[in-house]
Amino acid sequence: MRAFLVLSVLLTNLVMANTAIAGKNDAEWNPPVRFDHSYAGKLTVIYLPQKQVVTACAKLFSKYGVSATSSLVQRGCAAITGRTSCTVIVIDKTYALATPKAVLRHETGHCNGWAADHPN
Repeated sequence: MRAFLVLSVLLTNLVMANTAIAGKNDAEWNPPVRFDHSYAGKLTVIYLPQKQVVTACAKLFSKYGVSATSSLVQRGCAAITGRTSCTVIVIDKTYALATPKAVLRHETGHCNGWAADHPN
């Protein structure tokens, strides 16, 4: 019973530590203010199940020469596809505490010029 209680506390702390991911006020997730606004050009948004996001992002990166890489836990991605157009791929439901809305906000920041290495 004691081991179960310790495990429960550890898991709760782990979940609470991860709640910052894609959080409304998370400076590590949200774009800096200068990139955190609607995209002025044509924004194409594609919602997919998370497992399909990984493959779709790899293809998008390859097609448009984006130097970022895909990962198995990827929630979304973005690529500037023209002078005034950007394509964003977003999870279709919450995954690893990230909501589709939060992922779209993050990726739109990339469309607005926020670099893939997430500088502030």
